[in-house]
Amino acid sequence: MPSNADDSGTRAVHFVGSFPAESIDDAMRVMLDGAGARLRTLPTGEVRRFEFYIQPIIEDLRAQGVLEVSSPGDWESSRSRTLYRVPRGTRLTGDAMDLGYLREAREALPIFHKLREVSGHPDLRLQIGMPTDFTLAFIAMGPDGVRRHRRAFADATAREIRAVRDLAGDDVVFQLEATAELLLLAKTHPLHRLTDLALGLGRKIAALAAAAPEGTRIGVHLCLGSMHNKARAAPRAARPLVTLANSVARHWPSGRTLEFVHGPLAAGDIPPSTDPGFYRPLRDLALGPGTAFYAGLIHDEVTDEQQVDTLRVVERALGRRVDGVASACGLGRRPRAIAEAMVTRAARVADAP
Repeated sequence: MPSNADDSGTRAVHFVGSFPAESIDDAMRVMLDGAGARLRTLPTGEVRRFEFYIQPIIEDLRAQGVLEVSSPGDWESSRSRTLYRVPRGTRLTGDAMDLGYLREAREALPIFHKLREVSGHPDLRLQIGMPTDFTLAFIAMGPDGVRRHRRAFADATAREIRAVRDLAGDDVVFQLEATAELLLLAKTHPLHRLTDLALGLGRKIAALAAAAPEGTRIGVHLCLGSMHNKARAAPRAARPLVTLANSVARHWPSGRTLEFVHGPLAAGDIPPSTDPGFYRPLRDLALGPGTAFYAGLIHDEVTDEQQVDTLRVVERALGRRVDGVASACGLGRRPRAIAEAMVTRAARVADAP
């Protein structure tokens, strides 16, 4: 397996994206102050959607008139979420949808430039996170929505990627967030490989990247869900994560950089496993030269010492140092004090010998 990092170098700290703050400026400052030069990308904090993630995006689409409620829910869990449909007599197209990423980037970019200049980290890049078309369609409309309307969500996402890149150029890294994809593999394990082959999950994540302009820098965040900090699944091993990550890398388009893959080794309210066998599949991770692997193991329910012990088990399984550490998901589903503590914990664990 090729190594993507200098084993003697400092591990990066990666933030998935959301942070419980009132403003982009506040969120960015806390993350940058806490991780400093360990950061390679700085998220916006996703402050408009930090608590409920995709729900505000979908509600915007309802307000735009392109979706309407078909089955009301209370959003207390992903199972009890509201489901939507296309209004009768209309056709869902990518051009009809404003997903809001360009507006987020316009607000964040001047703040980012100012903070980068003050911090003295010229290689830092702005991170814009967005769910994949599969995840967005699945959460908004269920399996039938994926079958009938995924193309429209893909077109809308690709259009906004192009618009943000026109605005920010090489200063932006896009994070494609594949929650529904990894959940499907985790829930069908040990038949997860057949699930990926049948649905083309990794291939279609790569296809979304192929729709971006050449030269676009992209990372992929694999996720097990964390609504109200509750994991949607508790995988028995890291094998589904490795299968999906390898599938994405195998199908990745030329001319677009796969900057990183972030893999959850914990999930919401589930701390990282203490079983070395859980991590053994990481020996088969094959992302290719230049693609970083960020281990999503930072969790608030264990000690620093336990986090470092887990990191060592992960790195023994991987056969090298991880390129960075992260929490399993965004910090926006946690109280502010816990989120800040996880920022500083990530920095301490990244510096472990």
